[in-house]
Amino acid sequence: METPKVSECSAAECAYNSDGMCHAMAITVGDVSSPQCDTYCTSSMKGGDYSCIATVGACKVSNCLHNMDLECQAPSIRVGHQGGEVDCLTFCAE
Repeated sequence: METPKVSECSAAECAYNSDGMCHAMAITVGDVSSPQCDTYCTSSMKGGDYSCIATVGACKVSNCLHNMDLECQAPSIRVGHQGGEVDCLTFCAE
């Protein structure tokens, strides 16, 4: 199984974001009820590996249509601001 890429991240203030792309090796999404990006962080330092584009390492949002056994099955995801949080915008409730 191939892990889905983070095709876009509009949380420009995140330490892993550069030019709208996430450069963490992998991100974790959510808890049981919220598709929040758990990897999101702000820092004066920039992080990540600029030679790679992040993938979804784990998804803990049990009621997402794309979630199977805590693994994201979407082809790719988008991350951005929603309701005061930085969320997986690809989230789709079952």
